[in-house]
Amino acid sequence: MAISEKSMKILWALSGGCCAICRTTLVVPREVELDDHSVIGEMAHIYPQSPGGPRGNAPFTGNGDHHSNLVLLCGNHHKVVDDQENGWPVERMKKLKADHETWVAETLTHRPLRVTVDPSGPDPKKEKFYMINSGAELWNLISDAWSFLPSYSEENQRDEQVEQVLGLLEELKEWMEMSEFIETMTEQRNARKCMDAILKECADNGYILYSRRIRFRTTGGVDPSPMTWWQAEVRAVPFGDFFKLVEEHLKKQENVDGGED
Repeated sequence: MAISEKSMKILWALSGGCCAICRTTLVVPREVELDDHSVIGEMAHIYPQSPGGPRGNAPFTGNGDHHSNLVLLCGNHHKVVDDQENGWPVERMKKLKADHETWVAETLTHRPLRVTVDPSGPDPKKEKFYMINSGAELWNLISDAWSFLPSYSEENQRDEQVEQVLGLLEELKEWMEMSEFIETMTEQRNARKCMDAILKECADNGYILYSRRIRFRTTGGVDPSPMTWWQAEVRAVPFGDFFKLVEEHLKKQENVDGGED
């Protein structure tokens, strides 16, 4: 039986994403945006995965791949506890797991996670929204984001128009969530075509999409170093509002030009 996704998530959460022995952070952040983060964590079994494995003499009748029978370690210490099984018997492994998960819970209590705007990124008070003109532009926006903040206006719009646009914004969020798995040039080309289709459907329903990117970061928790990411913000603006904005802009420009005489 393989380790389930649920057991993996629970183990990583309870372990605070760090090695139970050396407490090294088990995700190494990327240095450039084209790369992905590196995962260096491994899951070690307390009771043996098989009779011939480490600690193989310890009797066990439960699900060996359950998170309660796993300890999160770095690659180096996973090899240590498996190679030196006499020094790392079941009871010591169980105590290691319990002590580490208690430490994580207490640490998180004293150092809560905080999400703030990254001061090295655009200022949300000054960063403007720009009209999205192509599927390629839309794809570049969401494929580089870790979070998505949509907004829309339903003033003077029919219910069916609003519902259709809401569905398209939800679709954009789903594309953002699976963008990390779209790697080949053909897959990316198809994704851009889907973005073109979303833009067209928005236009058919009387909306134009505007966007901007804001950089956020998290601090606190078990990792003292902050983690940063981009948030894609997309606004669905009705045609009527768009023309009002253009008209206001032209009036302001006329006032500026008139004041120069």
